[in-house]
Amino acid sequence: LSIFGDHSDVMSVRSTGFAMLSSHNVQQAHDMAAIAHAATLRSRVPFLHFFDGFRTSHEESRLIRIEDEVLREMIPDSRVLENRARGMTPDNPTIRGTAQNPDVYFQGREAANPLYNQTPEIVQNVMDEFAKLTGRKYGLVEYVGDKNAEHVIVAMGSAVDTIEETLAHLPSGLGLVKVH
Repeated sequence: LSIFGDHSDVMSVRSTGFAMLSSHNVQQAHDMAAIAHAATLRSRVPFLHFFDGFRTSHEESRLIRIEDEVLREMIPDSRVLENRARGMTPDNPTIRGTAQNPDVYFQGREAANPLYNQTPEIVQNVMDEFAKLTGRKYGLVEYVGDKNAEHVIVAMGSAVDTIEETLAHLPSGLGLVKVH
């Protein structure tokens, strides 16, 4: 928990191998949870879905609930069962994480790269599928503001909505890159 209004707590996860997906408001916290879960099952890369713990969790806001049928379509039982079959179990013991020399260790790390390289496309595909099912469209990165902006803010988290609303009341020449 960071009490300083920054993302230092979440950013400490960057080197762990988790993909990260940021929500900017209460509705997105609801929606991105489903998107992150569907994406992790398709990409086989673990996801950390996060939102600003104080700002978003303490906000009273109405949201449009994702219907169970939509969740079942996005997260089919077959993908859940595939994921469970890959999990560790005492019924099917395996050895993972033994001591390795650097050459073998880095071969293992490199073998995972194709999974990570495909992940952004998979997440965008899941976001596009979500849009078809719910009408709420998201992108990995979204831009709002003047197409010829001289000054652009790059932000994620709960600051995004405030910045976007403020831009509407400021002169042209400004833009916002919203990062999920």
